[in-house]
Amino acid sequence: MKHALWAIAVLSTASFVACSENLDSDHSSPVLDRDQQIHKPGGEPSAPGHDNKDDDKPGTGGVDKPGTGGDDKPGTDGGEGDSTITVNPTPDADKDKDKDDEKPGIGDGDKDDDKDPIDPIDPTPSLPDKDPTKADDAAIDYGTKTVDGVDYPIQSMTNAPYTTLQRRHKPTIGSAQYSAGDVVKLIANGDLKVTQKKDYKLYGLGTSYTQGKPWNVKSDLLRWGGPGLKRKGKSLAYFWQVSDPQIIDAQSPCRMEAVVRSPYVVSSAYRAQGIYSTHMFDMHVQTARRISDHSSRPFDFALVTGDIADNAQTNEFDWFDRMMSGGVVEPDSGKRDDPIAGPNNDFTDPYYARGLGNIPWYIAIGNHDNLYMGFTPIQDAHREACIGDTVVDLFDSFPVASAPFREGYNNGFQDASDPDSPVRGPGTKTVADARRMPLTKIEALQKFYNAGGIPQGHGLDLDTIAQGWGYYATYPIEGKPIKLITLDTNSGEFSEADMAPVQNAWLKNQLDIAKDKHELVILQSHHGTSGFTGSVTAQGFHQLVASYENVIVHITGHGHSNSSTIRTSKDHGYWEVMLASVVDFPSQSRIFEIVYEGDGIIDIYLTNIEPNAPRGSFVDTAVQYAAARRFFGGFKGITETDPAKRAIIILENAEAESEHMNLVLRTRVPKDVYENLEKYEWSNVIESETLLNKLKFEESK
Repeated sequence: MKHALWAIAVLSTASFVACSENLDSDHSSPVLDRDQQIHKPGGEPSAPGHDNKDDDKPGTGGVDKPGTGGDDKPGTDGGEGDSTITVNPTPDADKDKDKDDEKPGIGDGDKDDDKDPIDPIDPTPSLPDKDPTKADDAAIDYGTKTVDGVDYPIQSMTNAPYTTLQRRHKPTIGSAQYSAGDVVKLIANGDLKVTQKKDYKLYGLGTSYTQGKPWNVKSDLLRWGGPGLKRKGKSLAYFWQVSDPQIIDAQSPCRMEAVVRSPYVVSSAYRAQGIYSTHMFDMHVQTARRISDHSSRPFDFALVTGDIADNAQTNEFDWFDRMMSGGVVEPDSGKRDDPIAGPNNDFTDPYYARGLGNIPWYIAIGNHDNLYMGFTPIQDAHREACIGDTVVDLFDSFPVASAPFREGYNNGFQDASDPDSPVRGPGTKTVADARRMPLTKIEALQKFYNAGGIPQGHGLDLDTIAQGWGYYATYPIEGKPIKLITLDTNSGEFSEADMAPVQNAWLKNQLDIAKDKHELVILQSHHGTSGFTGSVTAQGFHQLVASYENVIVHITGHGHSNSSTIRTSKDHGYWEVMLASVVDFPSQSRIFEIVYEGDGIIDIYLTNIEPNAPRGSFVDTAVQYAAARRFFGGFKGITETDPAKRAIIILENAEAESEHMNLVLRTRVPKDVYENLEKYEWSNVIESETLLNKLKFEESK
């Protein structure tokens, strides 16, 4: 039997595109003491391992107490519904797919949830290159995990790891029977609806692989010019970001799955891939963990930038916790469904999630984590409907339910008693389940605080939570002068970004402290800043943050697409970067590495990863469903009436967006900051260059 290896192959220097744009053995991280790691109102977060008396190292200082903290209708989700996604306008785009895609799994089962069962990376570059678009997708079979006497399967992965530097998915449309134009016309006329997922394959709606994207190097913020990318230096931070998994209990009777008007309208609630949302997120966790475990050092930490749950339901949060910490996940609610008899053969079957391992992770709460369907405050009617036994029409309780909006959407759920999970609308009976109870913002924050894994609280502080807020500051790498400031951009009333003046004042105080201590600063929040709606405007926020030359990047989610933007004030700026979602196409998370070149130059490597799931798996099916769904919503803003040309336009738009996928963002920090950085010990190994850029699909005979 062939044996799959992680092999590092010698590559020629990757081609880089310089782009000016106006506008990231067995490893363990130390368990951090909460009192050292977490910011409490009234005091600056301590830098673990320091006594806070040395101004050149992370220390202490006063902070303001928390104050105040964004509305989308289904289908918008902060830009999600308006985004255009790649399609392949050529029929039969998938017909040359590798014939080995259906190979049986290989390898033995993993019985230890702290160790990855695959072989370590082979350091010898002795295997020939292989076309990544036709890579062997035979699976590594991780076997089962026994819990309380029951064997639960663990999701299989591709036998070779990859990032989007090597290959990526692209949507396809058109088949031998139907051209791309035919399919577009059927969708536009309402003859092919997004809910007809069992027909996607007939119309060629799915995905194929295409070549990866090399890093796009952006040097705009190197004032007064600067040298070319050195590709070496000191690695200051190596971490993973994941955003918007929007874990879905698709069987909840309070969902809005029923689409009563199809052309050009796709409810943000209905996702054909929603029944596999836990599988998708778990595969991202496992893909990231596998890369971390086989790097020369593990990830320093992870950032989870919000919208964990889709409907703020208790069971959705619980599934997330188990997938991060390790445990049995049973993506089912109400009646125990098993539409296909037997284990591990349908979307409701329980499985074991191995968890992220010993990597600290930090949370930023999103609008879907504290609002009904992400856009309106949770009311008693919502709670009663979610835990009840009947699909109830809830539109009377929505102040946003204008007539056109009302025509497009309706309450309903996906019936898990049927393998095709058809949508059932108002009046349908189901089984009541208290585990579906939606949580308020404070309850959701407490849920995150109590989640498993490290550190305790995941950055949150109980006093801050009690005031209804989830912002904090911390040092994610013990004893190093890198400060993480997490913002709470949720108003609790609507979906878009909002930040009250009191939080803005708190932020300024934290930035002042970091400046005095010569620290490097990273910001994270769920929302990007372009949609700020309150008294703190986007322009005001950008001017404040950009005035601090030690701030290098603001990491966000929410928009379900990749973007990179420069935010400036006078002669300084910083990068704001948004990550695509897990739940929607292209289903990506991201690896960051912050590298210090010397002479004040910082390189921020951003490398997107897709779930490393073999063809034919639940996750592969979900990604294909997600690609098809984006095509149904891809006509907004396109005036071209010819169906085939529409498909081409969507393809071109998506390729333009992919320029923000893999990036090296360069910037410069002031002398006091880089001199402070030079006082510390850092790794000489740049994982992005030595590992991520050299992963290849190889096999030994």
